[in-house]
Amino acid sequence: MRIPLYRTIARLVVIAALATAGEKKNAAPKEAAPVAPPEPLIWPLPPDPPRVRWVAEYRDMAKIKAPVKKSGWLDKVTGTKTMEERLELRKPYGIATDSRGRIYTADTELKVVFMIDPVNKVVERREGSTRAPMALPAGVAVDSMDRLFVSDAALHTILCFNADGQPVGHFGTSTLGRPGGIAIDKTRNRLYVADAKESRIAVFDTKSLEFVGMIGAPSTPGKRELGKFYAPTNVAVDRNGLIYVADTWNNRVQVLNTNGEVLRAFGAQGDRPGEFIRPKGIAVDSGGHIYVADAEFNNFQILSPEGQPLLAIGTLGIGPGQFALIGGLYIDSKDQIYTSEMFRGRIQVFQYIAQPATADSGAANGKEVRTPVSR
Repeated sequence: MRIPLYRTIARLVVIAALATAGEKKNAAPKEAAPVAPPEPLIWPLPPDPPRVRWVAEYRDMAKIKAPVKKSGWLDKVTGTKTMEERLELRKPYGIATDSRGRIYTADTELKVVFMIDPVNKVVERREGSTRAPMALPAGVAVDSMDRLFVSDAALHTILCFNADGQPVGHFGTSTLGRPGGIAIDKTRNRLYVADAKESRIAVFDTKSLEFVGMIGAPSTPGKRELGKFYAPTNVAVDRNGLIYVADTWNNRVQVLNTNGEVLRAFGAQGDRPGEFIRPKGIAVDSGGHIYVADAEFNNFQILSPEGQPLLAIGTLGIGPGQFALIGGLYIDSKDQIYTSEMFRGRIQVFQYIAQPATADSGAANGKEVRTPVSR
């Protein structure tokens, strides 16, 4: 079952209007990056305890970097911008961070991976070479040695860059169909690749860069068999090594153990809490909550480890906490949540706020206090 035509047309009209608004906003002489809203944005609203706080957004790469000193008198007088100063994200998808808090995102239109260091105000590119070309970067992941892995959907391969940003290898060409989102189990040295074309998860060893095996198989059309997939787009690994797969065209999430065996699955097509239309980015926080980005709803849902809906964040728009074609989603070791949008070219950062467990609040013995669902 696909999205009704009238809904698609309605969304295209809204997106066209947002494009016009975005162009006008971009024409403004000053636009800080990251942009701060006038008041802290938190979800849910009081009196419920806050669970998520908006932190920042990144779009204009030049405004993240330290100011560039003008070299020529004409540039100084006219204010002419160099190519570096005009550079903006176009269509970022995969997101990850390294041990130093640097952000990596794959820009599918510019065909590069950006390394964004907000603390030191540095932006760098990770590009392919004649020995290791890059045509359509999609997913990114970073291992314990800060090596960057990038999936290329067009060349059906995985690129590996060392911590200094130099390409050191590529692999998977004979195995992958259309790789998308990727995730690394740093403890077990495993790289998981969501392959939408082959409808399964490919597994590689991050030390040897060798193929280990496949998880799952294509599901039968019209059936949603456990352990089988229909165009999975993204994958995540939690702190215990459990594997979470955004089974996109089956409109669900499947949770697997380290052997690739299904533990549970949840979700269905629909517009109620806990249901999906186009689930893509997926991640897990330190409390075991599961986050799923939905490109149709333009939000991300937060669900319990069992798949029960707890909270939904976002609507269609270009403001803080809104999304236009949300795709990627990632959570770092500090429970910062990173999202990417392909329509306007933007990364947003949120912070998960853990609530202390107390007997009075009903969260004794490690049990969370569940917040009512909100859309």
